[in-house]
Amino acid sequence: SLMPRGCSGKVRLDGNGLHPEIMLERGVGLSTAAVESFKIVAFDLAALILAVNGKASIPPFLIHDSPREADLDADIYANLFDFVLGLEDKVNPTPFQYIITTTTAPSKKALDHDALRLQLSSTPPDARLFAMDF
Repeated sequence: SLMPRGCSGKVRLDGNGLHPEIMLERGVGLSTAAVESFKIVAFDLAALILAVNGKASIPPFLIHDSPREADLDADIYANLFDFVLGLEDKVNPTPFQYIITTTTAPSKKALDHDALRLQLSSTPPDARLFAMDF
């Protein structure tokens, strides 16, 4: 659901590790720098879901520090936020914490959602993390 319709994914495990793949309907694999970085984001989210469901011995906590949003299609990037918010809407209270830093505004749905806790900016000074210059 993170990628546009007509895409599917799989993870292959061999003696050299895990190999996530994103495939088009016609069976052609996608492999650009943006897709490669987004596969990591998708894999991280899959691990978070496994942790929430008690299927992985990792904390249900995830930080993404500025995924390569500049390389991604705007709709795919918006899907990231909408997907995570969809997970949050399934259970109350939310059993995970997800922190993402970005220089690109998230989707409208994400901006209006009460899960958004903090928006920072470099200007004015009171919009900075500690409201001051260092």
